[in-house]
Amino acid sequence: MTLRSNIFWWVFLSTVVPLIALVLAATYYAEHSHRNEVSREVDSGLRAVVSEVGRRLQGEREIILGLAESPALTDYLPVLADAADSRLHAEYGARSERLNAFLEDVQNVLTGIYSMRVLDVRGNTLLMVRNARRSEAAYDSLDGIPLVEQEVQDAEFMRTLAALPPGQLGYALLPQRRETQSAAWRPAMLDYVVPLAGAGEVIGYLAINVQGAQLDRILDFAPRPYQGRLFIAEVNPEDPARHGALLYDDHTGVRFGRLLDEPRRLNPDHPLLAALDLRPHGMVRDQYQYHFVEYYPYPTLLVSWVVASRVDPGHIGAPFNRIRIAIVLFAVIALLAALGLAQIGARRLAGPVSRLAHNLKAYADNGRRLRLERQGLREIDELQNAFTYMADTLEKARAERDKAQAMMLHNAKLASIGQLAAGIGHELNNPLNNILSLSKLVGRTLPDDAPARQDLDSLREETLRAGRIVQGILNFARQVPPQVSVFEADAWLAETVALVEHEAQVREVVVAASNEGVAALEGDRGQLQQALINLLRNAIQASPTGAVVRVTLGLSGEDVRLEIQDQGPGIDPGLLERVFDPFFTTKDVGEGSGLGLSISLGIVERHGGSLQIENTAPRGARATLRLPAAAHPAPPAAAARQSAETKS
Repeated sequence: MTLRSNIFWWVFLSTVVPLIALVLAATYYAEHSHRNEVSREVDSGLRAVVSEVGRRLQGEREIILGLAESPALTDYLPVLADAADSRLHAEYGARSERLNAFLEDVQNVLTGIYSMRVLDVRGNTLLMVRNARRSEAAYDSLDGIPLVEQEVQDAEFMRTLAALPPGQLGYALLPQRRETQSAAWRPAMLDYVVPLAGAGEVIGYLAINVQGAQLDRILDFAPRPYQGRLFIAEVNPEDPARHGALLYDDHTGVRFGRLLDEPRRLNPDHPLLAALDLRPHGMVRDQYQYHFVEYYPYPTLLVSWVVASRVDPGHIGAPFNRIRIAIVLFAVIALLAALGLAQIGARRLAGPVSRLAHNLKAYADNGRRLRLERQGLREIDELQNAFTYMADTLEKARAERDKAQAMMLHNAKLASIGQLAAGIGHELNNPLNNILSLSKLVGRTLPDDAPARQDLDSLREETLRAGRIVQGILNFARQVPPQVSVFEADAWLAETVALVEHEAQVREVVVAASNEGVAALEGDRGQLQQALINLLRNAIQASPTGAVVRVTLGLSGEDVRLEIQDQGPGIDPGLLERVFDPFFTTKDVGEGSGLGLSISLGIVERHGGSLQIENTAPRGARATLRLPAAAHPAPPAAAARQSAETKS
């Protein structure tokens, strides 16, 4: 399989396919969550509607019960009592006038009431006010009592009235209302009926018909989430004529206050009616999604309303369907893009890989590396970086190996030179002592003005200089182990600078020392002082008149760093590698033995440190001495004692 095919299938299968699957899964999960949220939102809205309708009906019930106990209606009770005994009350006209006027005023205030009737104990209408206008008596009963509507001949209605408890609100459908409508007509709401009692017996009834316009207003302004269609149907299995009847419906335009001549109802096999047998609220589906809540508007009857919202699932899932279509289009585009990227990627990968392979072969053959430009591809760049790192590591290891070999050779050379120097030093020390002693004896025998005395003094000085050289050789060969202790850094630094102060003054050079936070040093105080003095003398001797030699003591990580910076001409770069060789010096003849730096290096390395000398810009050289930091501060008394011992 070609590189392009590999890239294409890996890109497509490892990115596009999982991405599409992930997005599809996310959309289905989001749609499921969204549908649950829709259900919660719609159910919450239906409960709010039911709560508002319930408050409205409860207010109407309280008002009607209050009307039944009003003074105007109480004043009319004697008329009802006489009518119950088939007599016409003497003040029938006056009391009827007052009650009609009161009921008209009530209807002017309570616009939601359609009609108010006062019935006698037989259910006949004695008074009626409809739309705030009274109706005059147009009929007479068999007992000669004036009636507004014809006498009631409905035995079932009479049984319903007889079953109502006195003073409590009941519900019935007045036959007087049915007689004025078609046979198919059914009102949205039952009539409120309150039995009126006198002397402990029911003597009449207050019947009120509420048109339902207030409920329509509440329902019309209720929110309809997700373009839901709100409807209310009556659930009354005992009355097939009313069971499933629509009382309010957005789809057909049915309203409580505007019923159609032909009643609309739910199909008998509607899933909503079957669901109500199982639970009072929830959601069912067929072609649509129905959210419903069951509500009982008549507390004394087993008649309920189902308040429902019909939601089209297409409105809920439409955004997600559009997303899925977009995902399919994205998959097609991604497929084409993957083909193009595979072609481009193959071209961009093949060239760098070939060049890297050529470079690897060249490095393996002769150790020669070709410079590789960054390709902008992370993996290729990482591969090139890995190759560069491997080559750098090998070269570094080779350099460290060469350095270790050079150090071994240097140490072996130092050891050989040390043994040779020790032998030479012992052999030369005795003749030099004899020469010095003889020169002193000869000097005693010569007069003060003898011409030979000057030559004799020159001989003595040269002998002393030769002795110092021999002593340096012995010190270099001896390599005495350090006596480690902890001592104060400030005192040690000041004392060491003081020891070279005279030589600096003679050469008119200033030595400036500073301590940047080092409290104590750990090591052989005397040996470290000797190493620093050797470095200071080299710096003083290399600096011109008026120069400043700066000595800085500070911390560098876990090490102590001591820097000596001069202002001299520096060291020839070709000679830097030889400055620590014994007997190597760049000074004039007679000014140095070439052992100072070798001795200092030996002291520092025996303390586990390092010594480095380098040129600095624009001029001068810097010696950097590094030592392990002291683990504990030096006790003042111990520091003072060590200082005294060093001076002595």
